[in-house]
Amino acid sequence: MTTLRITDDAQRDLSEIRTYTRREFGARQAALYMGRLKEGFKALRRHPDIGFPIDHLKSGYRCFCVQHHAIFYMQMDEAIAVVAVLHESQLPTRHLEQRSGD
Repeated sequence: MTTLRITDDAQRDLSEIRTYTRREFGARQAALYMGRLKEGFKALRRHPDIGFPIDHLKSGYRCFCVQHHAIFYMQMDEAIAVVAVLHESQLPTRHLEQRSGD
């Protein structure tokens, strides 16, 4: 199975998602939603090509949607680097231009 690495930026995204969901919908819903995102990461590890290419936004990046969020990632040999987890209302161009898989 492919290795999955979540960058610091993507970790911050996940923390913000958890905080927002807990504040707006409660701890139970936050736990359920984070579980769905975790399942999305598992699917990425099993099938790295599941996302669609977004070379028009950033060369070499792919996007995989889970519920109301998009996981932006790059494939590198036997590893996946998750660079962002953005809500469907967020503009990817604004958030991806300064992020990398490092």
